[in-house]
Amino acid sequence: MKENYIICNCKQVSYNDIANALHEKKTFSDVLDAFEDVKKVTHCSTGCGGCHNKVLDVISEILMGPEKV
Repeated sequence: MKENYIICNCKQVSYNDIANALHEKKTFSDVLDAFEDVKKVTHCSTGCGGCHNKVLDVISEILMGPEKV
């Protein structure tokens, strides 16, 4: 399991919070739709917006699945 850390400082949203929000949704058409759903659940990227790209990166990483080594 990936180490849990804060992605959105304003709303104190962690990596695991984003992962849990994604798992509540059954299907995704793209990362931007997933981002909107994650924002609704966690309220991340609704304060200063500085975490926007970090949140998108985390969503992309989670949706692509575990890294292959």
